Amino acid sequence: MITGYYLYMDNGLNENFQIVWNGRGNSDRLFHNVTGLYTGRPYRFYVVAINAAGNSTASNITTVYACDKPGYIASPQLNG
Repeated sequence: MITGYYLYMDNGLNENFQIVWNGRGNSDRLFHNVTGLYTGRPYRFYVVAINAAGNSTASNITTVYACDKPGYIASPQLNG
């Protein structure tokens, strides 16, 4: 049974990973918001699960590009 997880990410410049969430004892939390990202940078993440036997091997690395929060989008209109 998983008892928590660690979330690691880099700084968007393909440099070293840092822990951004120590989820030991928080197995019911399925997400974590990361703030302070720069638009256009490719941030890399991976997860390590925790249980009574210790830590799992690291998950595959996932890359996510930070983007601006969407603003107002006008409704489409038909002309003709």
